[in-house]
Amino acid sequence: MTRTGHAPADADLPVVLSYGMGLDSTAVLARWLTEPASRDFPLERLTVLTAMTGDEPDVTRRLTEEHVLPLLRGTGTRLVQISRTSQRGGYTVLDDSRTPLRLIMKGPWRLSDELRASGTVPQLAAKRRLCSLHAKGHVLDGWLGDEFDGRPFRHVLGFATEELRRAERDEGFTATGRRPEYPLINDWGWDRQQCAQYLLDLFGEPWSRSACGYCPFSAGHRGRAELIERWRAEPAIGAQALALEFTAMALNPRSKLYGSVAAQDLARSHGLTDVLARFEEDLRRQRWSVYEVRRIVHPRRDDPAAKGAAWRSVRTVFTGNHDDAQHMLRATSAGSVVTDEYGITRAEIIPRTIGYPAIEKALALAPAGVLDKERPAFGAWWERLHHQTAPGTRRSVTLAA
Repeated sequence: MTRTGHAPADADLPVVLSYGMGLDSTAVLARWLTEPASRDFPLERLTVLTAMTGDEPDVTRRLTEEHVLPLLRGTGTRLVQISRTSQRGGYTVLDDSRTPLRLIMKGPWRLSDELRASGTVPQLAAKRRLCSLHAKGHVLDGWLGDEFDGRPFRHVLGFATEELRRAERDEGFTATGRRPEYPLINDWGWDRQQCAQYLLDLFGEPWSRSACGYCPFSAGHRGRAELIERWRAEPAIGAQALALEFTAMALNPRSKLYGSVAAQDLARSHGLTDVLARFEEDLRRQRWSVYEVRRIVHPRRDDPAAKGAAWRSVRTVFTGNHDDAQHMLRATSAGSVVTDEYGITRAEIIPRTIGYPAIEKALALAPAGVLDKERPAFGAWWERLHHQTAPGTRRSVTLAA
């Protein structure tokens, strides 16, 4: 898979380190800045490139500003901070300096802005980190394309030895001029524990995992304890996770942040009263909307009896204060309103039909801000399937798209 070192012809190329501010990439950067023998290039050829999601915990900012920025300033190493510009994409340069004084953690468009507008949360079931691709990958690619315009450059990523598969997938990404390198895997043979110990020895305090406060991919069995302590230390980011999940679950009850476990479940079971209080206060300040949510679940291409792609249509029916929105929901749904254990109020209008393609329709009460959205062909498909569905064929099915 990954190459050992780099080709001799690459020796004089510019070097870019994708810097996520976490354990792995910080270990690479810190060693380069403090141990010249660990690199084969002068620091004037290095650009440290970081894409801000806008939702990193404050501990990430503090650690990086206290320990890494002084090293960058002392060596005159270039740090470029960028972020996504808007929902449509693009990138904004937040800072480009060889003497960076601070991190600019929030750009004009945060990942949480996208999640609020779509009424979704990152999905573990998808396995691919599409949230990271949108908030970081596309942003980094845009800057790299403009900076080098097809000219060759060495692109260094901080994948530790446990992440060999990620490195293999990354190596298959063949942007023009890009020469990927993975020093932790190929040159040093460092795993995450070795990275953590190196930073602890160098800086005198543990380095925190870099991830958004609601990231489901960092909350596995090993990372969940750290997530809980992060919420305990910074209740605002825990409340943000609960708020994003609340809206997503209103539109799709199966959108729990952590697979079968909801963020609210974690906060309650670990006694995070400050997080819950902050979340409830945030809800009280919101304007509320009634959303019409329709789904079409297509059959799988290779098996007509199996569930395939699901299409969703979201339309705002009403927006106002909470009481008015709730009254509108009850008046519109003819008494079929249910409030679940998470405080989410929904009304099932058309239970999911039997077989595929299937349809379903619900009304949901959630904070305002989700944008109306459906794909161009949705309306025609819905009209055809709704017309074909006989009332006697409908029944509730627990599976939701």
